[in-house]
Amino acid sequence: MDNLECIVEVVLLAEEALYGNNIFALEEWVDCQPPWSDQPFIVLTNHNEGPKFSAFRREVVKRLRNVAFLERPLQAITLQTTVVSAERARRRQYEARAYLENQRDAAQVLERLVAERTADLERANRQLREEIAGRERAQAALLQAQKIEALGQLVGGVAHDFNNLLMAIIGNLDLLTKKLGEDARLQRLLNGAMAGAQRGAILTQRLLAFARKQELKAQATDVRRLVSDMLNLIERSVGPMVRVELKAEYSLPAIDVDPNQLEMALLNLALNARDAMLSGGVLTIGLSLKDVHDDHHIGISSGRYVELSVQDTGVGMDAETLARAVEPFFSTKGVGKGTGLGLSMVFGLAQQSGGALRLESSLSGGTTVRLYLPIAMKAPAVPGRAPVTPKRSASARILFVDDDPLIAASTVSLLEDLGHDVIEAHSAPEALRLLERGLVPDLLITDHAMPGMTGSELALEVRRRHSRLPILLATGFAELDGDKVADLPRLGKPYTLDQLASEIARLLPLEK
Repeated sequence: MDNLECIVEVVLLAEEALYGNNIFALEEWVDCQPPWSDQPFIVLTNHNEGPKFSAFRREVVKRLRNVAFLERPLQAITLQTTVVSAERARRRQYEARAYLENQRDAAQVLERLVAERTADLERANRQLREEIAGRERAQAALLQAQKIEALGQLVGGVAHDFNNLLMAIIGNLDLLTKKLGEDARLQRLLNGAMAGAQRGAILTQRLLAFARKQELKAQATDVRRLVSDMLNLIERSVGPMVRVELKAEYSLPAIDVDPNQLEMALLNLALNARDAMLSGGVLTIGLSLKDVHDDHHIGISSGRYVELSVQDTGVGMDAETLARAVEPFFSTKGVGKGTGLGLSMVFGLAQQSGGALRLESSLSGGTTVRLYLPIAMKAPAVPGRAPVTPKRSASARILFVDDDPLIAASTVSLLEDLGHDVIEAHSAPEALRLLERGLVPDLLITDHAMPGMTGSELALEVRRRHSRLPILLATGFAELDGDKVADLPRLGKPYTLDQLASEIARLLPLEK
């Protein structure tokens, strides 16, 4: 307890340490915090379930307030990202404190000037009121940004771990589908399991989008053409009771965005709008060029952006619902009618693309979602022919690196099923040792997020020593270590047998 009186950014403790009366002492300290402070706690739990443990953990959150739970055993990256997020949030609290103290000092100086200069009393009072209002807006914006950032870091870590589990599930289901023959009943069961796993993969992609850790393939995109091409699909998706209108400026510059992700975001927004108009209505999609200034308070730098808006005439949202609309898993729909990740994914796409999302809504007044997207530096590419599906590569010797035994076993089986000779390594240093001892593989496939030495660091080291060895980086994250590996071929997790074969065929000679 004495250490809490010092400057503490994060309190990391085991759940067992809170048993007994310890939690009450911590609660007293939490209650005595100054208004700017919201001390983050990270509690390491065990896999204990049941009413007793659930009630105790609810009590911990009630008493300590700002609490994140991590279940042991956990991966190092999960702990690291959660601690870094909590540290960042705490440091911003200190910045808020300094800001408030500076504002207090400024107000005192202003009051002395008012006392000395009675002639300027009205002007000084008006200025003071404006400063107070600005401070409150800044504090509210800061707290909201901290909340969203903390959620993003936690969600990103969870999605990464879940992606690894799905990788093993999808890989093994792929192999079972090939090996079980023509038994219709077994094929039906396997297809159901694969469909469920793929739905899980879609959920993790949306979680990673919210956390701004999905892999985006940004390119110069003609947004007017993209939206026009999607109108038929949107009209079929929203149904005959909703009239779809497009209001787009004729000449718009290309935007820098992942077109596939933008299409998914636009379709998500259209479906949300449809669900808000139970008796039908009008869905208006707008495209315009906007000049954004710092005083617009939408979280992007000043400049010119293309605004993509989706407006409905539905039931709208009250202020409380609007404030939580982009939180993951928050939904106003009934059970089974939505995951609560649609707006979260759109929010993450906007942030990761260098743009912003703005929501406007009122009860019975409909909702307008505005996406501000950055202008591309070059013109969009002219659409060409659809790429031809590559053939499978010839049999090759492959060095596969992954620290997770479950994923390693699954992927090795997939590679062997494709006819390749696989040498397995469970860490980057182990892979380097194999190469130093004379192993000459035709291809290196490595996971990215590994303790000690990441896959991107391994790739840089291998390129330095074996410049001609093809490297394929398998990852569920978009964030890699530096620009030197930006040109590495990547295989997004979770991947299927066909996707794995396709990527290998791009890097190795094809079968004759």
